[in-house]
Amino acid sequence: MIPAKKHEQEAARLAALDSYNILDSLPEQDYEDLVNLASKICGTPMSIISLVDTDRQWFKAKKGLEAEETHRDLAFCAHAILQDEVFVVEDAKKDERFWDNPLVTGPLNLGFYAGVPLLGKEGLPLGTLCVLDEKPRTFSEEEKQALEILGRQVIRLFELRKKQREVEEALAKEQKRHAELERFARVALKDLRTPMRNIASVTRLLLADGKLALPDTKRQMMEKVLQSADRLKSMLEGLWNYNHADKYLEEDLKDIPLLPMQQHFQLAYGQKAHLEWNMPPSLYYRPKLFKLLVDEVIDNSCRFAQQDMVWININLSETSRGYHLTITDNGAGIAAQALPQAKELFFSEKDKDKNGQPCHGIGLALIEKVLQKEGGSIQLSEAPKGGLIVDIKIPHPDILTELGASAKSDQF
Repeated sequence: MIPAKKHEQEAARLAALDSYNILDSLPEQDYEDLVNLASKICGTPMSIISLVDTDRQWFKAKKGLEAEETHRDLAFCAHAILQDEVFVVEDAKKDERFWDNPLVTGPLNLGFYAGVPLLGKEGLPLGTLCVLDEKPRTFSEEEKQALEILGRQVIRLFELRKKQREVEEALAKEQKRHAELERFARVALKDLRTPMRNIASVTRLLLADGKLALPDTKRQMMEKVLQSADRLKSMLEGLWNYNHADKYLEEDLKDIPLLPMQQHFQLAYGQKAHLEWNMPPSLYYRPKLFKLLVDEVIDNSCRFAQQDMVWININLSETSRGYHLTITDNGAGIAAQALPQAKELFFSEKDKDKNGQPCHGIGLALIEKVLQKEGGSIQLSEAPKGGLIVDIKIPHPDILTELGASAKSDQF
């Protein structure tokens, strides 16, 4: 018996093999299918996907064998990975390298071997796809070509497996980073909100105290402090809501009469907007969340419209998949190139609205985050005659009920 030499780039070859993280993995049907197909095409009772490790060859998939691995010194595949093409041993009992090999003289009684090297992305051999028989036999060019084709399919599975693992690892890292950021945000927001409220309140009291007789310069400085405090307080409140988006989904689903809600918005925005309603008498959803959806869009329309009185149409319809809320205005709209980013956290085309109030870019991001958590969506587009169209899709109540039941069952 003549054991195979080590590959000339053995260290790099083993590193390439390790990068696929496939050694000692569980059986997978895709690989089993390929060895079965190899045996069927080549007419052999045995076939293997073999990976050549430091001191062993391990079988990812096999047909007609019981063993899970063998020592590398006994492996025909250790010879095959040193070749550039299909390695064929037509009669092992007459080959000086194998005639006294225990795989030939022992219970396996191996008489024929043909293996194609499995070349990884770096061009280094990881192992082989091989077919075996107890009887000596010849191997045709057509069978060689078929084995090469199947070998390339094995490598494609390896690459897909590797890519999937890389994606899963990247996703896990991103989820961990996101969780760390959310923890930091919760702690920071909790610690900052109260002091910022106190600063704003104290500053207002000082400015309102006529006995202080503050000079104009100091009063102006304190007014700037108050503006900054209000701006930060507003941003912190928005971020707090964004990081606690789940609270909106804890609200029970209820039948919501829509006329009182329309009257509420008419009182709130009647001096700023001409509101047109096209809505059914009621809908079955979360009252506070639905109010938030409508309020955020109407408020944005009023804050950024160039005209004193903006026209806003609110249309709600029911479909087989849920509710479709469309709000259209004739305000300033959003530039076409900015639409894809308009729902991102902190995105805003302007620093201040037409009333001089700060723009934080949190509202639409909050709406999208909440809707996505239960399978809804929000889309923005340009209105044909100027302005903005906001399309909000709310899942069917039956779907939301099933999701809620599932979430509760997961807690037990």
